[in-house]
Amino acid sequence: MKYLNLITSTFLILIGLAFLNVAFQALFSPQTVMDNVGILLNNASASNSVRANYGGMNLMYGLFCLYAAFRMPNQALGLIALFTLGFILGRFWSFYLDGPANGFVINWLVTESLAFVISSTLLYFRWKEIPSLAMSN
Repeated sequence: MKYLNLITSTFLILIGLAFLNVAFQALFSPQTVMDNVGILLNNASASNSVRANYGGMNLMYGLFCLYAAFRMPNQALGLIALFTLGFILGRFWSFYLDGPANGFVINWLVTESLAFVISSTLLYFRWKEIPSLAMSN
C-alpha cells in the first residue's frame, strides 16, 4: 500500500500541476491558448469564457488535486477519471461529426486517455487493496 500511495500522490501532484499550467495560460493569455485550435477571441465575452472555463476551472481542479494528493486521493482519482472520460467522449464524437482534428487536439486526446487509464487503474487497485476505503483515503 505504501508504494500505491506514493504513486497515487505523485500522479495527483503531476496532474494538479498540469491543470495549473493550463489555468495560468488561459487566465493570462487566453488568445494564445485558442490560437492552438484556430479560434479568434474577438470580444470580451469570448475572452471571459476562456478565462472561466480553461482558467478558473482548471485552477480549482489543480488546487484540488494538490490538496487531495494527501487528504482524499480516491475522490481526486475519480474526478480525474470522469473529467478525462468526458473529454475523450466529446473528442471522439467531434471526430465522428467533424472529421479529424489537428495535432494539438490529438496530443490532448493522448494525454487525456493516459490520464484516464492511469487514474482508473490506480483507483481500481486502491479499492482492491482496501475495499472499505473505496471512497475515503
